[in-house]
Amino acid sequence: MATHFTPSQAHAASHHSAAAAAAAAATATARLHASAPPPSASAAAAALCPPQLVAAASPSAACPPVQNPIFVGPGAPWVQPQRAAAALGPEFRRARTTKTISKRSRGGGGQDRARASSAAAGRCVDKLLRVSPEDRRALGAAMSSFRAELVAPEDYCHVLRELGDRDKSAVRALEVFYAALPLVGGGAVDKGKLLTAAIGALGKMGRPDLARRVFDSGVAGGYGNTVFAHSALISAYARSGLATEAMGVLDSMKGAGLRPTTVSYNAVIDACGKGGVDLRLTLGYFRQMLQDGLCPDRKTFNSLLAACSRAGHLEDARTVFDEMIHLGSGRDIYTYNTFVDAICKCGNMELAMQVVLDMEANNVRPNVVTYSTLMDGYSKLEKYDEALRLRQKMKSLGIQLDRVCYNTLLAIYVKTGKYDEIATVCEEMENLGIEKDTVTYNSLINGYGKQGRLDMVSFLVQDMRAQGVAPSVLTYSTLIDIYSKAGMHGDAFNVYLDFKESGLKADVVLFSSFIDTLAKNGLVECALSLLDEMTKMGIKPNVVTYNTIIDAFGKSKILTEDDPEIGGMGIVGVYGGQIVRAANPGTRGGGSATDIRMRRSQELFFILELFQKMVQQGVRPNVVTFSAILNACSRCNSFEDAALLLEQLRLFDNSVYGVAYGLLMGHREVWSQARSLFNQLGRMDSPTSSAFYNALTDVLWHFGQRQGAQQVVLEGVNRRVWENTWSEFCLDLHLMSCGAAQAMVHAWLLNVRSIVFEGRAMPEFLSILTGWGKHSKIAGASTLRRVIEALLLSIGAPFQVERFNIGRFVSPSAVVAAWLRESGTINILLLHDDRVHLANPSNLVPRLQALQL
Repeated sequence: MATHFTPSQAHAASHHSAAAAAAAAATATARLHASAPPPSASAAAAALCPPQLVAAASPSAACPPVQNPIFVGPGAPWVQPQRAAAALGPEFRRARTTKTISKRSRGGGGQDRARASSAAAGRCVDKLLRVSPEDRRALGAAMSSFRAELVAPEDYCHVLRELGDRDKSAVRALEVFYAALPLVGGGAVDKGKLLTAAIGALGKMGRPDLARRVFDSGVAGGYGNTVFAHSALISAYARSGLATEAMGVLDSMKGAGLRPTTVSYNAVIDACGKGGVDLRLTLGYFRQMLQDGLCPDRKTFNSLLAACSRAGHLEDARTVFDEMIHLGSGRDIYTYNTFVDAICKCGNMELAMQVVLDMEANNVRPNVVTYSTLMDGYSKLEKYDEALRLRQKMKSLGIQLDRVCYNTLLAIYVKTGKYDEIATVCEEMENLGIEKDTVTYNSLINGYGKQGRLDMVSFLVQDMRAQGVAPSVLTYSTLIDIYSKAGMHGDAFNVYLDFKESGLKADVVLFSSFIDTLAKNGLVECALSLLDEMTKMGIKPNVVTYNTIIDAFGKSKILTEDDPEIGGMGIVGVYGGQIVRAANPGTRGGGSATDIRMRRSQELFFILELFQKMVQQGVRPNVVTFSAILNACSRCNSFEDAALLLEQLRLFDNSVYGVAYGLLMGHREVWSQARSLFNQLGRMDSPTSSAFYNALTDVLWHFGQRQGAQQVVLEGVNRRVWENTWSEFCLDLHLMSCGAAQAMVHAWLLNVRSIVFEGRAMPEFLSILTGWGKHSKIAGASTLRRVIEALLLSIGAPFQVERFNIGRFVSPSAVVAAWLRESGTINILLLHDDRVHLANPSNLVPRLQALQL
């Protein structure tokens, strides 16, 4: 029966020796490393444990296999069978406070400080906060006025800590530090205390650069080479997610002959979690901590739990959460909130609600962070009603929403198009004095952008600037993505130029967004140049980055001088890491067939080079990559060029290559393998699977395999790949590519023909919907509409553009029926393949293997 580790058991275990503590530490590490579900991950994690720790770990102490049910017995769903108390040492029974591990979760911690400082220190803080940070003389005067009342160094340290909690301006903190330095006496100890407080304050203000400068001045002055100053600097870096810098300080700390404390390791573990460091490396620091004879406290486990949550490792989070019981560390509100966050990230909302029930059973009251996390979890699963019900529950419990919760609420209303509620929420925030921050604006910009409300996007950007809210990297990435998808590439370019001037550090999302913009403008070479730039900056491209460039192959438009789009295209080149506005010579001019072929051949060379980079960097392709390769093949000038690209598909996945190549060559026996592939695609989300069907159909149609393209389309219809596409008397092609749509029109008209010859009744009109390109740069410039219009004209189908909707083709059913009865119509509608190979004993296509999609 699963039970909790009780406080009485913890007290009984407190009389064991230090040797037992070492064994318990080993057991803790072994359990943490044994929990990862994949065998490869478990082996990698076990490699982090030194042999003596692995040997010390008891097999009975390991967590149950992850395939076992999560809910065990009547206890909490994550609690494992209790271990004997004798195996645990006294240092693992200390329930240490986590104090300020989370600003949103902490309930206080300032009382102890108040007792160590005088009332004058509090008055000094209030006066400093009323002075403008730019008025250096007034700040100095404020400090001087309290010089006789402040007790050094405790009062000055208190002032710095309070500024860190309540102020956003680093200028005040620096002024206090440098003014107080000569007043605390000549002792290195007192100066070291002041230095540690200053570093901590600057870290809370998000200025680790200034914290480093102060630290270096302290080391140079002979009072900074302390464990406390180093630990404070590590924490400053951790707050900003600068894991590399934090790990560097720990190394320099050891190099200086200083022994890191539990606080030092906790800060590094926290930095690794916030900085997205590999979880195995984070656990490696936990191992070092145990090897140094230090005992983990509640903050250690909370930081490990947060790292597991950010990495999306639910099973590891469960193990850490369980271990806190057996080591007697106890769980606080931050522990529960972090565990709930890890569960929500994995989409297991049922388990998340079970944890909330366990909180209440253990007298830990859920707070605004708990409910905000749950709302966000439901929102990501598009369960908006459940999320909004939580808001009503918060109201009934008297829990006031904070900014984070309001941001989640706004995101839900934007996604659901409830614009009146958005205005109400914004007004409510304003009445409560909750200012919109960068996250608020990012959420609104992203939501309105996805809804195509570019007018609101523009307004929000202007309002953001007017309110003095600084845009983040995500703001720029989102704007680039919105403008690029809307075909407003010039605006996307301008956003990138603004970003270059902002001084922010780019990330993979921003680079991928701008690479997408360059690629869609046909600037494949420029996109590759930017890819090289991000690699040199130490930013590793991901599969999305590569998919974007592959998919852009052949999409560049060759525009003539009288093309209506030529005047509005602002082209940007990337040369030597610099963004230069220039006309793209490849897109202007005569656009002769020779020029087009040369450009396509050059792009083909770039794309083949790209595949080599993917292989070298170990980037694993996905089904979107396969779709992008097929799309690129359909834009090749010749079958030979397409074969070169298709060969790259073979390098990544032999089975997908086999199906694509077999259908292109007309091998009938490939259909059994193709259907197996389609079965696996059926397990994916609709946009991903439909994109693959569209890409495969396009390449077949492009190279003359029209019957094969039609068969693929009918497979997609039968499997409901495109929602609401096919009905007997109305064909909706909105979600289909050009090749798939043309094949669908032929199949649909053949079906209508069978209805005519059966003598069944039909409505007055038949219609084909294509959309009219309302999101195109030029209204009505829908490529699909133009292609279908040309197809209907070429086969003589009596459909006309509807008078009030240029995205709909209509025809009286009697006229269509008369055309279908004509003797020559059937030959026009039946499709054929240019290449047909009958089945033979030797299978020319590789056998279908397990497809890793």
